[in-house]
Amino acid sequence: MRRSTLFLLPLFALSLAACSKTGSAIDGAGFELLTPSPASRQFIIANDLPFARQVAGHNRTCQSLAGCNK
Repeated sequence: MRRSTLFLLPLFALSLAACSKTGSAIDGAGFELLTPSPASRQFIIANDLPFARQVAGHNRTCQSLAGCNK
C-alpha cells in the first residue's frame, strides 16, 4: 500500500503542475452584448429599472474588453 502511494504521489504532482501552467479557468471565457428585443427592453425599463441599468453597464463593459463578442 505504501509503495503504491509513493508511486502515485509524483504522478499526481506532475499532473497538477501541467494543469497549473495552462492559465486560469476564465482566460478563454468570453461574453457577449445583451440584446433584448424591443418589447423586452420596453418591459424591463418599465418594470425593473435597476436591472435595465445592469444590462447597460454590462454592455458598456463588454464594448471596452477584448473578451467580448461584439
